[in-house]
Amino acid sequence: MAAGPPAAAQSSHLTRLETAAPAVAPDPVSGIAADGWVGAWLAPAAGRNVTGVLVGLEHAGFAAVTTVFAAARIRQGMVWQLSVAQTRVTDLFDDALLAQFPELSTLRASATQIGLDAVLPLGGAALGLGVLHEREEFLGDASRAWRVRGSAAGPRALGIRTAAVFERVVSGGGPAAGPGRVRVGAARPFGSRPVAVTLGLGVAGGALWAAESGRWQAAASLRVTVLELLSVSGALGAERDPFGAGGWLGFAALGVGVSLGPVGADVRRGGLGAADAAPMAVSVIYQP
Repeated sequence: MAAGPPAAAQSSHLTRLETAAPAVAPDPVSGIAADGWVGAWLAPAAGRNVTGVLVGLEHAGFAAVTTVFAAARIRQGMVWQLSVAQTRVTDLFDDALLAQFPELSTLRASATQIGLDAVLPLGGAALGLGVLHEREEFLGDASRAWRVRGSAAGPRALGIRTAAVFERVVSGGGPAAGPGRVRVGAARPFGSRPVAVTLGLGVAGGALWAAESGRWQAAASLRVTVLELLSVSGALGAERDPFGAGGWLGFAALGVGVSLGPVGADVRRGGLGAADAAPMAVSVIYQP
């Protein structure tokens, strides 16, 4: 078994960042090609000309894992997207143990990711290129890695939007780095007012880290928006478990959102993870 930073790079904390998404997204896979902040978080080029701010929080009951999200997009020549995500175990030690060993309160189990992407809109299409820095801390040990991210969104054809994103670790991963991870998706909107419906499909595969080899995800989602004010979304998907016998684990999610002018708020229940640990997520966006 490898020692030091390579082993840390394979931990479940970094993996958790890949399987979490703000509540504005129906799930981490099916919304890749959606417009607005849904696609922008998952594949920066899919957001095209979108600007504004996003903040969000997701909490899973198992092991009290909390993930926070924040992102901002501005247009200065190209569209620039700065994103931050962090996941941590909030109840790492129980109170009785901390009472006996108070020094344990300084130990953390977390992973932080900071990314900067440049997006070049090209008519109805867009291209994006970015770099992400990851830092993980586990019980006093820290490791770091850099990865590159390329994304692309195609022009609408037959009413269908398409997008793809590829990521690969380029530094700091050591022998734990995998060949890279790709996600592709399509979205088909129907109608506008008073009722708009968007169908999303997505597939993700590959491995950023060697320990994730064999991880695949697929999902479909449906989002219904009424009077550009109230939205309801649902998602169904499955994930191939690389750590088990190669079987597939299903997941589901349900979300509700409200928009008031440039401000929107979403709540989502469910997503990747066991049923008894289905995450609850909230997010707020500002889109001028």
